[in-house]
Amino acid sequence: MPGDMTAQLDQIIDEALRSPLDRIIESADRIVQQSDGPLRTDYADYASDIAAAARHLLSVIRSMNNEGEQDQDRVDLVALATEAIGLLESTARNQKVTIVSEPSRQVSAHGDARGVIQILVNLLGNAVRHSPPGGTVTITFDRTDGFARAHVADQGPGIAAEDQQRIFERFERAKGAEGGTGLGLAIARRLAHSMGGDISLVSEPGQGARFTLSLPSA
Repeated sequence: MPGDMTAQLDQIIDEALRSPLDRIIESADRIVQQSDGPLRTDYADYASDIAAAARHLLSVIRSMNNEGEQDQDRVDLVALATEAIGLLESTARNQKVTIVSEPSRQVSAHGDARGVIQILVNLLGNAVRHSPPGGTVTITFDRTDGFARAHVADQGPGIAAEDQQRIFERFERAKGAEGGTGLGLAIARRLAHSMGGDISLVSEPGQGARFTLSLPSA
């Protein structure tokens, strides 16, 4: 049955990745601890980034397997977006893409901080990946109709109408898209739903894409 196959696949992914990631985190942390000794400070910083990225990926794996309860709490979308941007700064810089967060006061929502960061890292990472060199990814915020929202807009090629729902399904990507596994948006939407929210998309070919994370306002 399809459900059984999905569960088996989740278990395979979990077993294949969890132990190597644990070893990566352990090794990176060991390097960081040597920053006051013979190790150059910038190398220690790189190791710290590696450990942070590996921990983030572990949390993605746990989310795919629905481990634990979503700990609903009051979160600030603006502050969490700043953290997500920090995780992607080097990637954006390497691709010559600028991430701009529009100035905003605190935008409070009900949700799990770790889960919200996962979603924003995914949305921002996709936007960076599909932006042209010299392009800008913009994240803006608002609160209307009982929901707090974070909008991630890029200057990429856009997404055709026939692809706009399909890309939220597992292992599906827009036609012609390169890179990625097709898992990120499916995970992100499932996380948003678990917090009482959703992810929506507005896009036209040639005019970029705008993904919106909506969560219950706090």
